[in-house]
Amino acid sequence: MSEINLKKIFIAGSTGSIGRAAAEVALKYPDKLKVNAISAGHYSEILLEQAIKLTPEYCFIPDKNEALNARINFKKNSVNAAVFYEDKDLKEIIESDGIDIVLNSISGSSGLLASYYTILAGKDIALANKESLVTAGDILIKLSKKTNSKIIPVDSEHSAIFQCLSCGLKKDLKKLILTASGGPFLNTEYEKLSSVTKEMALNHPKWKMGEKITIDSSTLANKGLEIIEAHYLFGVEENAIDVVVHPQAVIHSMVEFHDGTILAQLADADMKGPIGYALSYPERLNGLMNSIDIAKIGSLQFFEPDLQKFPFILLARNALKIKKSMPCVFSEANEFFVKKFLEGNINFTEIAEKVKEVMERHIPFEIDNIGDVLEAKRIAKEIADDIGP
Repeated sequence: MSEINLKKIFIAGSTGSIGRAAAEVALKYPDKLKVNAISAGHYSEILLEQAIKLTPEYCFIPDKNEALNARINFKKNSVNAAVFYEDKDLKEIIESDGIDIVLNSISGSSGLLASYYTILAGKDIALANKESLVTAGDILIKLSKKTNSKIIPVDSEHSAIFQCLSCGLKKDLKKLILTASGGPFLNTEYEKLSSVTKEMALNHPKWKMGEKITIDSSTLANKGLEIIEAHYLFGVEENAIDVVVHPQAVIHSMVEFHDGTILAQLADADMKGPIGYALSYPERLNGLMNSIDIAKIGSLQFFEPDLQKFPFILLARNALKIKKSMPCVFSEANEFFVKKFLEGNINFTEIAEKVKEVMERHIPFEIDNIGDVLEAKRIAKEIADDIGP
């Protein structure tokens, strides 16, 4: 296959769990995928190893000193990737002819600019950064329609919905059903949650992920973020998005149509599946994941989530009902207090309690541009700082 048929990829957030899995996928299918750019928050041996194996043209690190360190170490190891650090450089890399699709796997709200620049450039985006749509959904969706940028979800739940929706018409859709494994505390009594340690919260029973998203999975804040993201991705109102707890994590999400039909997407709990599908869409990569043996699974369970134990679902729904700047503030406050929990400054249940307090103090305002999003983020941090640990 000639190089003209290759999809040229920018992996933004290449050293995180999703970024590393995406690099593995690209290396496994060199006739389909070529990584031409990578980015990370700082220089590391993982980044160097990726640069050696993937041979990208560009590397972006949003810190001058870290970027200079990368340049030195790349040169020592005969890596020819050009290293940049300014926002304008990120924009130029995305706009370049060397990039067809950006996989945005940057953790947290820091991923917003990469999403914005990608959609602005009319490039397709494989989106693993929930916070982009949560904080700036209206702006990014309107922009994508204007520039014809395709937003292809990478989260396993949204990838599942994206795939199921290809089997029906939007006008026939009744509701989306997001599944949640329930995390490590599905069967933990509410009274015991305040004594949960960082190590306990990071021990997810099904997925291996970065710290922030793993904590979000243990509080079910991730499911709240996914409700908001699903609203923007699929144009479905909050009251038509359900959440069910499904401990086996075999069904990654479902859609129900008005005739009563429910379609579900089943697959191994392996993020290389939704990553590979997003990067190769509309094709599928052969042998990407292990097959699941339905007979060996035996049975599948479903429960309604315990909203006393997992109040983030209600907080997210409230944020989405209010809209304006509230989803952004919800996301930013959660990110702030997850960090405080990881640092040992607050206990597990205080994450949701303090996010709720930030939302109650915030006066929502219209989000018309990226500047408004940045202002909402600033205000959220200001209120969170004032509340404190």
